[in-house]
Amino acid sequence: MTDHDFKPKGAIWLFIIFVLAGFAWAVLYFGRNNPSLANNDRAVPSRQASARQPRTYTVFYGLGVYSPTNIRIHVGDSVRFQNDSDFPMHVISDSTNDVLDLAGFDSVGEIPPDSVFTYTFSQSGIFGYHNVRNPDEEGTVIVRP
Repeated sequence: MTDHDFKPKGAIWLFIIFVLAGFAWAVLYFGRNNPSLANNDRAVPSRQASARQPRTYTVFYGLGVYSPTNIRIHVGDSVRFQNDSDFPMHVISDSTNDVLDLAGFDSVGEIPPDSVFTYTFSQSGIFGYHNVRNPDEEGTVIVRP
């Protein structure tokens, strides 16, 4: 190797440091002029809860299983229980001391195959439910405010 075979090892590292410093400066500079970047430690209110439209979610029943088994919704949303099995089902709220955990959460009779039962949740909480025909077939609805 001769003296004129110059390999700029230090120059590459200096260039990398310069580029990284440029990125840091750009983030600071543009973040100052963009409130959504500058205030990322504060939650930006999107829409108010009252502006949210109620939704309907579907829980499918087939082969002795509710799917999804656990579902998260908001107060005012509805859950539609769709019977995709060959047998009737009867959806009812779990109970404590022979009192339903959520009064009114009952399909009031059997839901035939290819039929649906819809229930609108008006209070928050965690509500278990099961099939009266087979109590081992169960699920949970988590209702958020």
